[in-house]
Amino acid sequence: MSWDIAVAGTLHRDDVTTPKGRATSLGGSAVYFALAAARHTRVRLNGIVGDDTAPDFRAMFDGLSIDTSGLVVSRRPTFLWHAVHDFDRWVTSSESEEPGCDPEWRPRMDAASRNAEVLFLGSMHPSLQRDVLDQAGAGLVGADSMTVYMREDSAAVRSIATSSDILFLNNEEIELLAGRSGWREAALAMCATGRPRAVVVKQGPDGAACVMRDRVFEIAAPLVAHVVDPTGAGDALAGGFLGLCARFERSDAEFFEAALAEGVQCAAAAVSTFGTAGLAAFANAGAGRPADV
Repeated sequence: MSWDIAVAGTLHRDDVTTPKGRATSLGGSAVYFALAAARHTRVRLNGIVGDDTAPDFRAMFDGLSIDTSGLVVSRRPTFLWHAVHDFDRWVTSSESEEPGCDPEWRPRMDAASRNAEVLFLGSMHPSLQRDVLDQAGAGLVGADSMTVYMREDSAAVRSIATSSDILFLNNEEIELLAGRSGWREAALAMCATGRPRAVVVKQGPDGAACVMRDRVFEIAAPLVAHVVDPTGAGDALAGGFLGLCARFERSDAEFFEAALAEGVQCAAAAVSTFGTAGLAAFANAGAGRPADV
């Protein structure tokens, strides 16, 4: 047996340009997370998608342990994100969006998602994250966010952070949220009161770190022959991390190093292709496999 995971987040179309080219593909925070976590356990996916891409998303998940009962299908088109990635600074140098059906969504978790032992709040407006959190009874809660929400309503984002067990943020995000310079100091400040218990700091090509009150450990990124598209890497990292926790039914600090190692492997798979193709292949190849911890 293993713990179930409920994820609430976005399902999008991504029009992405990188130094390696340009492609339009399926994506979204819930999608990258679910593909990574489904390597280890059953994932209950919650979000909204347009009827223009719903069959394509279902086909992507076919054969994986991903339950789409919580997927709302709208007659409006799927959200479309346009982005240009800068590989020198590892940031999105420009972006725009076509919201489509996203503004319609109001989370309504079914019983299976409410009762899942693990919950991941994908990067979305903190009011939606709060709606999901208030419906769930998970014993292990992970959350992500973005600088745009921290600048708009830092109090709401902080409320989600202090209601979560593990935060998944990059250097800039944790420094902005904590109001401190230096990712290590900022993460330690967030953990000082005991909630969140850990901050996973996503550092792109430098790997990732896990910060807790009494320890900090870092893991280098695996070697990737060709980094093609960094979209979704952070969500894949969170999926691998929480997926391994769910598989072994562990949420103790001693296990987090193994979980982080799994997370960075999933992130590496995600960046190897445009869209989800690399991660989906990794998920299909590894689903149900024995894991060394």
